[in-house]
Amino acid sequence: MRDETPVLIVGAGLAGLSTAVFLGVHGVPSVVVERHPGLSTQPKARGQMPTTMEALATAGIAERFTHAAPPGGDRSVMVIAETVTGPILKDFVLEMPDFSRLSPAPFAAASQERAERILADKAAGLGADIRFSTELVSFRQDDEAVIAELRDTATGERRTITARYLIGADGHKGAIRDMAAIPVHGRRSSRPGRTMFLQFEADLDVALRGEAFGLFYLQNPALPARAATVVTTDYPGRYVLTAPFEPGDDPDAEQLVDVVRTACGVPDLDVKILEIAWSSSGEHVTRVADSFQAGRVLLAGDAAHLMPPTGGQGGNTAVMDGYHLAWKLAAVLSGTAGPGLLASHDAERRLYADALAEQQYANLIQRQSPHLRDGTEAEILDPAVGLFGYICPSGAFVPEDGDQPPLFENPVTPSGRPGSRAPHVRLARGGTPVSTRDLFGSAFVLLTAGGRHWTGAVEQAIRRLGVALDLHVIGDAAGLADVDGLFLAAYGITEAGAVLVRPDGVIAWRSRDADDPGNLERALRRVLDITPSVIGTAKPRRC
Repeated sequence: MRDETPVLIVGAGLAGLSTAVFLGVHGVPSVVVERHPGLSTQPKARGQMPTTMEALATAGIAERFTHAAPPGGDRSVMVIAETVTGPILKDFVLEMPDFSRLSPAPFAAASQERAERILADKAAGLGADIRFSTELVSFRQDDEAVIAELRDTATGERRTITARYLIGADGHKGAIRDMAAIPVHGRRSSRPGRTMFLQFEADLDVALRGEAFGLFYLQNPALPARAATVVTTDYPGRYVLTAPFEPGDDPDAEQLVDVVRTACGVPDLDVKILEIAWSSSGEHVTRVADSFQAGRVLLAGDAAHLMPPTGGQGGNTAVMDGYHLAWKLAAVLSGTAGPGLLASHDAERRLYADALAEQQYANLIQRQSPHLRDGTEAEILDPAVGLFGYICPSGAFVPEDGDQPPLFENPVTPSGRPGSRAPHVRLARGGTPVSTRDLFGSAFVLLTAGGRHWTGAVEQAIRRLGVALDLHVIGDAAGLADVDGLFLAAYGITEAGAVLVRPDGVIAWRSRDADDPGNLERALRRVLDITPSVIGTAKPRRC
């Protein structure tokens, strides 16, 4: 049996399901195959950063993530401590920065277990065909397509599927990266071991102080490998203890109860062990693929970048991989972009993954394993810089002459340069608060304070390229008011200038002042890798 799909996604985790959702937002159906019989039941990868919530809002599911938080207080307990009950060595909540001036979106606290269900439901509603108990056996690719062989793990039945592109989102143990012959690099452990994930029930309310979410990074020489993590779940009174063990260690039930009691700092704690799982990432502590693309195969999530969980960016990055990749795939599949646009997935996301993996490793040393410190670890960035300040060194944008920006900038004083995140600026439409970030997600956007000069350029680009492009005039009394008067400074333009922003909220091109209107079309051609023979058929869009 053989069928076809524009995009075959292998892996129904956060990366795969997010890619399916955002492809659906752009009108592209996909087939998602997952070798397991269902979605994750692990309460891990909890928490969505404001950047992730912005992306989820473009798919109309941000509120569902907000409502998926566990019951309890509105704040969190996040500490480095000797035990769950103390003493506390460092309190992260007390030091948590206020991101409201950088993003209109809040944090959310959905676990991976609940997040995957929200994403799967939305993806299916947008046309994705999600097939569980289905594994990819092999694939081959040519200039036109990827031909993959799938197997039903329950019946053994095999079928062939043809896709224009294949997304490897099959996790850190997945095979697609190796099948595509993509090498990896990263930090290796001198003594690879196993990691235990133990779910247990106990009364630890005293440590939670009435809050819904608790994350305890433990540094204690009495623990296996001197470290552990205890985290709350979606169910009050239920917790997960994660601890590394040396090779060959095989603790029995009584010993595991002692480990839990030591971690919690309560020698006589009444503990009920619910589930034990073991995992190993082999010898890698961090691992990043040398390329995120091999022909028609693209990587996302843990298949592309493995990193320690310390810092909570693994799950967020998986979602954002899908967000940044989907619009590019949709543009190429619709014929409004050339194949060079997809090459920017590697150029833009891989160096960020490298930097993020090093940040997570530095966090691991600070929060759990100070004995690993050897001077090669990265300096820990301000969280705001890491989340909002990344500048793509190359990719699908038009760099400015002589511009050699750093990899990160201070987002509090944004440069507005191409390749950077389009800044959040407070606006108002008819008295209703709006952010510049709310304008992005489904089309290119041209922002300007002098609309008359650019109207013809937008109409020409829509007509000649078939690209979806919206024009927004900021400061227009009848449209979008600039609440704080910061728009021009944040984007680095004059009233006569304009900024072109991609569907994923990255600045693609900037004209600081009045310019030849034809430069807008030329910028779009460069960003989209459009040659005269590659002209799309997208419907014109106007606000």
